[in-house]
Amino acid sequence: MNQNIKRRKEMKKEIGVVGVDSGQIVICDPCYIDSEWEKEDFAERRRYHHAKSKRTLEFGRDFVRYDIPIIPYDKCMNDMLADKDVEKLPDGKPLYEFSYNACCIKTLSDENDGQLNYRMGHPGVGVVSNTGWGDGLYPVIADIAPDGRVRSITIQFMDFEDDEEDGDI
Repeated sequence: MNQNIKRRKEMKKEIGVVGVDSGQIVICDPCYIDSEWEKEDFAERRRYHHAKSKRTLEFGRDFVRYDIPIIPYDKCMNDMLADKDVEKLPDGKPLYEFSYNACCIKTLSDENDGQLNYRMGHPGVGVVSNTGWGDGLYPVIADIAPDGRVRSITIQFMDFEDDEEDGDI
């Protein structure tokens, strides 16, 4: 091989930014957007089982804020959660596996992320994650191999300095 041929070095470069207005991001092959994505609005269902009364309390129906007392309990939902008077029930399953509602249910879960499935039910159509920070413009950094191909991309939602300030590392 000719020693005079310059080899491209491995490098990282910012290839753009991604705008987030819902506090979450979905990663998928764009060819599936027309064929697999279903229009399904977010159907927020925050439900709680009240142990003593055996009732199910639902946000929006039985209470509209977590800091206002709920009649006849004389406690707000925040206090009932702290006192373990109620237990959060799992969110309802979305009608479609690859929809805005499915993304919201996964990112609002305890895991904050999840696999999105094809209509047939098998995984692979995409993944979703919350941003950990909220809305904004986030840089997308590509890791470029010596031959020029993209090895990986990273969406940087926060700096490591943010973790240090919060005492997380």
